[in-house]
Amino acid sequence: MNKRKIINDPVYGFITIPFDLVFDLMEHPFFQRLRRIRQLGLTNYVYPGALHTRFHHALGAMHLMVLAIDVIRSKGHTITEQEAEAACCAILLHDVGHSPFSHALENSLVKGIPHEQMSVLMMHELNNTFEGRLQMAIDVFNDHYPKKFLHQLISGQLDMDRLDYLMRDSFYTGVSEGVISFDRIIKMLNVFKDELVIDIKGIYSIEKFIVARRLMYWQVYLHKTVLAAENQLINVLKEPSIWCKTERNFLLHLLSTFF
Repeated sequence: MNKRKIINDPVYGFITIPFDLVFDLMEHPFFQRLRRIRQLGLTNYVYPGALHTRFHHALGAMHLMVLAIDVIRSKGHTITEQEAEAACCAILLHDVGHSPFSHALENSLVKGIPHEQMSVLMMHELNNTFEGRLQMAIDVFNDHYPKKFLHQLISGQLDMDRLDYLMRDSFYTGVSEGVISFDRIIKMLNVFKDELVIDIKGIYSIEKFIVARRLMYWQVYLHKTVLAAENQLINVLKEPSIWCKTERNFLLHLLSTFF
């Protein structure tokens, strides 16, 4: 079976599955459930187009990881095929532990366990299923692998996760202030003393990235109406005995979109 599938992504165009293991992980129910997890929770109540999922985001972040690895290799740094596979698997699964509506219910359904910790637990389960083939990916994800810059590509101030969610969330909400020069930023990536760095020529793209992230928080992630809707959902879950008819209908409507 050909597992090097090509996926048509609305943000980046065609995405190619880089490794057979990545395809196998995508086929697993743990990852397929991300099709039903909204990337931006209840943000569609303000921006109707914001209906994209964690499934979209994970694929996009993996695509950016492939581009970043190619750039770093081209600048003389060694990344083996096994390390590249591990980094791609780690970024693909970085959000696999998200609960329904993403961050909106993160501290309501399972208290005291952030989605990153849930992702690690699920990655260990997948590692058992795939007979240890994900061990390096888990080490990279947990920052236990010697090449620290691989972890920084997954979780850092300029990781592939942030690059993708800014581009993707901007695209689906229509908030143009979030658009960044992701391709130029990736072209400027480099490694110095085992740390992920940016070539001096990319400084203005990084400034734009920082400003875009701040504006997206103001206009999208922390929008007052979005926060109000999320708080209403959280309160309904906290006090089911005092649900009013409006709150009950609100909850049933939300759950119907998930199940």
